[in-house]
Amino acid sequence: MNSNDKKRTFPFRLTIGLLLIFVATLTAAVALFVQFNLIYKTLEENQLERFSSVAQLVSKNMERTDDRMRRVVATLSHVIDPNLDDIHWQTIFVTTLEATPDLYSVYFSNSDDDYFQIINLDVVETLREIVGAKLDERWLSVTIKWETDKKRIRTFSFLDKDLKVRRVQRSVSGYYPSLRPWHQKAQLGGVVKTEPYVFAQVPEPGQTYASLNEAGNAVIGADILITSLSAILNRTFDSQPSDAYVFRQTGELLADTNPALKEERLPQLKSLPMTEEEKALVTSLNPLRISNQRNWAPIDYSVLGEPRGYGIDMVRMIGQMTGIEWLYVNGLDWTEFLNQFNSGKIDALHSLQRHEDGYAKGVFSDKLFSLPFGMLVPEEFTHITDLNEFNGNQVAILAGWSIIPKLRKNYPEIELVEVEDTYKALSLLKLGAVDGFIDSVAILEFAVNQYFTEGLSIIQNVAPFDQGFETRFHIALTENYKVLIPIINRAIANIGKVEHELLLNRWLGDTVATQHRVIPHAVFYDLMASPSQYDSLVKTRTKAGDTYVYIQPVGASSPKEFLAITLPVSVLENQVMGQVIVATGISGLFMLPTLWFAWLSGIPISKQIRELKVETRKIQRQKYDSLQPVESRIREISQLSESVEELAEQLQTHEKQQDALLDSIVQIIARAIDDKSPYTAGHCNRVPVIASMLARAAEAETSGSLASFNFNNEQEKREFQLAAWLHDCGKITVPEHIVDKGTKLEANYNRLHEIRMRFEVIRRDITLTGFEKKASGEPDNQVELWMNEQYARLHEEFEFIASLNIGDKLVSEEDKTRLKQIGSQTWTRYFDDRIGLSPVEKDRLSISHTEQTLLKDLPEHKIPRYHPPCYDFGIKMKAPKYLSDLGEVYNLSISRGTLTAEDRYRINEHMVSGIKMLESLPFPDELKQVARLATTHHETLAGTGYPRQLTADELSTKERILAIADIFEALTAADRPYKKAFKLSKAIAIMEDMVKNQHIDGELFSLFIKNNLHINYAKRFLNPDQIDVEENT
Repeated sequence: MNSNDKKRTFPFRLTIGLLLIFVATLTAAVALFVQFNLIYKTLEENQLERFSSVAQLVSKNMERTDDRMRRVVATLSHVIDPNLDDIHWQTIFVTTLEATPDLYSVYFSNSDDDYFQIINLDVVETLREIVGAKLDERWLSVTIKWETDKKRIRTFSFLDKDLKVRRVQRSVSGYYPSLRPWHQKAQLGGVVKTEPYVFAQVPEPGQTYASLNEAGNAVIGADILITSLSAILNRTFDSQPSDAYVFRQTGELLADTNPALKEERLPQLKSLPMTEEEKALVTSLNPLRISNQRNWAPIDYSVLGEPRGYGIDMVRMIGQMTGIEWLYVNGLDWTEFLNQFNSGKIDALHSLQRHEDGYAKGVFSDKLFSLPFGMLVPEEFTHITDLNEFNGNQVAILAGWSIIPKLRKNYPEIELVEVEDTYKALSLLKLGAVDGFIDSVAILEFAVNQYFTEGLSIIQNVAPFDQGFETRFHIALTENYKVLIPIINRAIANIGKVEHELLLNRWLGDTVATQHRVIPHAVFYDLMASPSQYDSLVKTRTKAGDTYVYIQPVGASSPKEFLAITLPVSVLENQVMGQVIVATGISGLFMLPTLWFAWLSGIPISKQIRELKVETRKIQRQKYDSLQPVESRIREISQLSESVEELAEQLQTHEKQQDALLDSIVQIIARAIDDKSPYTAGHCNRVPVIASMLARAAEAETSGSLASFNFNNEQEKREFQLAAWLHDCGKITVPEHIVDKGTKLEANYNRLHEIRMRFEVIRRDITLTGFEKKASGEPDNQVELWMNEQYARLHEEFEFIASLNIGDKLVSEEDKTRLKQIGSQTWTRYFDDRIGLSPVEKDRLSISHTEQTLLKDLPEHKIPRYHPPCYDFGIKMKAPKYLSDLGEVYNLSISRGTLTAEDRYRINEHMVSGIKMLESLPFPDELKQVARLATTHHETLAGTGYPRQLTADELSTKERILAIADIFEALTAADRPYKKAFKLSKAIAIMEDMVKNQHIDGELFSLFIKNNLHINYAKRFLNPDQIDVEENT
């Protein structure tokens, strides 16, 4: 096992101690876990109870405020008489405001649009700054009436606490109470409550309660500021880690505990160059009542009555440059705005398209901006590119939009569903009541982000939008104000690229402006739609992280209003963890004394375990006979000692069986290699005998370099013996026809027979040619002479080739030249040589001609390698290009012997195969040198051997012994068919030359001869006539 993979271990005493500590710690941890959960659950319940109480308090406050406002208005409606002087009502209104501190103002208007109002300057701290009131000014009286010159004049009277007028401000006013939503709704009867809007006289957001008086000739109104609700929340949640929000079902944020983010202010544009006449004209026509839609964000919408949007900022910039005062009218839907514009009740519309049908009867300015059309659709409709594909479907569109008549005319099969705002359209889409929503892309993108919509996508470039429909938006003025259009157009042209980019960044992105007064978390919408989760703590993930969310409907308004409270999960966890940490510290103090007891308790047992460890190490070293039992009163340790003894006996028996099995397998492999070919005969069996004899003699040496040689143990001897048996195991992969190659043309069979048959064919051709010559009239005796000469030449040439094939003599360059001349003779082939072949043969076959040469070296004779040569394990044998080359001329041209370079490499390659085979075997540590010892007997001390070209310094004594054993057996073997057995004298002479040439170890070879090991071996394995040397005495 790799030391890096070995698991870390610990002493027994430490283990016992740690185990006791672990048990104690686990018990404490379980107790702490239970305590943690109980505390956590208790805190959750307390927090839920607190949030429920707060929700009820806020709801009751809102309901009480709503009820109180309605009672105030109902009471005043019974006493208001517009025929009485305003001073008469001043005291009543002030008394009402003092009795109801939440009220911002009380007012009434009559049928002549006369207006009287008292504003409480102390209702919020910022109100005095807004209206420019001084510290000693307590009330603001507002009157708007017609003057004799047919102008409406607004009078601001600042009153002190005693209702004395401190100062007065007068200005022209375009305010008409009868056009305001509170006035119009009051005509329906009863006390009505408006949507949030920005008050006209002081631009603060709020809501109005209004009612007709008993006579029906006046409307009484009472205003309450939205900031009053924020004040309630801030008082309730002061210094609390939670945040609270009150919002409407439509997504408008009414109040929250977070400080308002500071928006980037519009740039102050320079005034437009204007003539005095133009300035006087603007002054005389100011102010202009202009539309402000409820919900067409981010272009034109209101948040709690405050006008906002891209179009609103454009109008404001125009006002800065021209001096035109815009009086925003909101709280109406687009259809109502169109009706009031066409009837002259408001003066201007903005952010509208211009159409020839004259749906808005007025004069249009130049283009303010362009907005491409788009459609919001479910995911399955995102492939649509033409509006015709919605035939038979329902599609939502904002009510009153000018493109509706054209759509209904051109697409009668699409059912258009008119909706009051984008929230309603998205609700219908989510419910599946409509299949799409048409609007400008900017509007749709804002709606998707504001309402955290999922599962819906915006598609653009839907035909015929952006081609057949107008995408430019303008300002429209009534005929009474058309003289202002040239001035407005100049102002539009004067709005530069910088200002346009500022507005784009401000309104068409995720900015402070677009996030103003909108629901901050998507989960609020999910919880609003799930009544089962009202009045409960829901753990969820928000932009702030893991958060508890509490949500509960409050008040009784329509649309519904909700209170949401968020609390970071970490707040509860920190409270719980503080208590758990204290409990953990106390538990730790009680556990400290157990450490010493745990340490002492393991001493007796650890001593006996150490004794067992000593015995197991004996097994590891295979010293089975020296094992001693460990005596112990502990049953498990006593039984473990007995088991160790039994295991040792079994291991000893098993190891002997395994050794015997491995030895038998190795010897079977060696015999199989010897039996494979007569050319190896008994080589693998006899080499171990010689190696063992020489190794024993080397061990017995007491002088020279061999004096230090010895086998350290029986396992090392066995390792050496196995290596000797396996030294030629690689020959199992060498083809027999290579090992047994007795002639040059031999390859599975002797191809000389093919060549002889070609000679027979050529001889036959000569005979036929002779008959043809006789038939043509040549003298018979001349023809016979010619034929006999040719026959003689052929016989002599074949004998020459046959003698070359044997390989028993040196082939000279003249022989090679003559061989090529003989081989160039031709004969004619008449039968197809491509049929009857295997696929492999066909793939190798080159283009063949009917005119054939006597001897051939063809491309198909060159057999490519199936696998690249191996150069792993330090192998340095240089491999020929081809696996085999069967070329006839090439083989017959071998200078000495019968083997080509390819053949010789394949025979020598048995060493490579042996290395690969043995290196892949998982030999145990005591046999780890087998692979090395078995594969170095062809190395030389001079470094010229193979396969690794090792030098003398790299060859051990064991390896040198095996080299001598291998060579001596090969030289003296009498059972090889390819050679005669050498006598001992010749074998010794050859090996002495090898000593001189640094091929084998001289000292070992001298020991081999000196100890008569060659004689002892010869007597056992050689023929008696091979023993031609005397024993050394």
